[in-house]
Amino acid sequence: MNTTVDHAHVALPPPLVFLGYLIVAFLLQWAVPFSIPGPAWVRLLGGLLLIAGFLLAGSAIRQMRRMHTTPDPREPVRVLVRLGPYGFTRNPIYLGFLMIYLGFTVLGGTLWGFVLSPLLIVTIDRWVIHAEETYLAGKFGDEYAQ
Repeated sequence: MNTTVDHAHVALPPPLVFLGYLIVAFLLQWAVPFSIPGPAWVRLLGGLLLIAGFLLAGSAIRQMRRMHTTPDPREPVRVLVRLGPYGFTRNPIYLGFLMIYLGFTVLGGTLWGFVLSPLLIVTIDRWVIHAEETYLAGKFGDEYAQ
C-alpha cells in the first residue's frame, strides 16, 4: 500500500495567513492607532500596490493553469512552471499576496501592516514556502534545483 502523499505538506493555507495578518494589523490600528502620515498620494501608492499585487498573483495562477497544474499546495503539482512571472521570481503568488496585503494596509492608513510584515514573511517562509520547496525538490530533483 502506497502511503505517500503527492503534495506539499503546507501547515497553513497561504491566503488565510495573509488575511489573518491583515486583520491583526487593522485590530492593532483600532486598539493602538499607528497611522500613515503624509499626503493623499500615499494612498495612491496603496492602490497601485493592490492592483500590481492582484495582477502578479493572477498572472502566476493563470500560468499554472495554462501548464495544467494547480496553485493549491494541497494538490499534486504536475509540472514545474518556469514561464511568465515564474521566470523572474520563484514565488510570484506570495509576492503578489504581500503586495496586496501592503496595499490594503496603506489604503487603510495603518503602519501596523508594515510593522507586522517581517513576521508575516517569516511565517510564509517557514510554514509554507519551506514545505513547498521540499516537496518540489523531491518531486523534480535536479530540474527544480536549477
